[in-house]
Amino acid sequence: MQKSFVYIPGWPSAKSYGKTIFSGEFHLLPQTSKMNKLWCILTLTLLQISGLSAATCDLRYYQHYQHKGCEPVIGEDGCPIRYRCKPVSDETRSQCLHNGILYNKGQRIEEKCETCWCEGNALEGAFIECAAVDCPDWEAQDKSCYMGYEPDACCPTEMCPSKNNEKKTCGYGGKEYFKGQIIQSEDPCKSCLCTKDGVKCKKVNCLTGIHAQKIRKGCLPIYGEKSCCITEMYCGDVKGAKPVTSPLENTDLCHYHGVYYEKGSIVYPTFTGIECKCVVPPDFTCLRKRS
Repeated sequence: MQKSFVYIPGWPSAKSYGKTIFSGEFHLLPQTSKMNKLWCILTLTLLQISGLSAATCDLRYYQHYQHKGCEPVIGEDGCPIRYRCKPVSDETRSQCLHNGILYNKGQRIEEKCETCWCEGNALEGAFIECAAVDCPDWEAQDKSCYMGYEPDACCPTEMCPSKNNEKKTCGYGGKEYFKGQIIQSEDPCKSCLCTKDGVKCKKVNCLTGIHAQKIRKGCLPIYGEKSCCITEMYCGDVKGAKPVTSPLENTDLCHYHGVYYEKGSIVYPTFTGIECKCVVPPDFTCLRKRS
């Protein structure tokens, strides 16, 4: 049977952007912009028509494609099989992208627990620069109390359930958590908290824009196996798989530093612990392996 593909221009990748932020209001479902909601509706409609399902797609490793203005080509399983990337335009270079919104240089980027600005210069282009909220290094003074988070708080506060005749707990993954405790979800792109109303989760918000300059240069974004956001960028040499000598019109190739590699190829940066595989061209997917 011949494979059919659905091409959806501008389909948003996993809304994860580089630096993790655990602040913000908690929702059972993440908030999205009006434009991204429209793309989600269109995507789900097309997938339903095609009899496909994108429920199993792990898009967190491809967030950098959105910063390069790439558009996904969707395979029969509803997941991207490759991206179509055009040369970065001057307009894209001169603006910062965050949560689907473009910011001009000098503009402040709204984040609850970060002070972020769109910075940059004409030579290297725009990027996001942030300073985190400085939380006091407090410890609970009363032995019956502990430090915990309210759903909309950036910093922990002292919680004393025994004094307030309140002892709220949440069950999650076979463990019990007190109100205000952060819960480690199986989904690295989801942050969960035990609240008085039960377990509440929200989408992890990453700031990929802090890596924008290196992404535009074609450097390799590196992800952790159990993390949602880009942890670092690599711009050096790689070793491993043999390059393709004549790429011709083959679109299933990854390229790095002007060299092309077949899909499935594995290359390694010069330092250990990182593996880069050509999974969804044209960029390698790089993971820092857990020791």
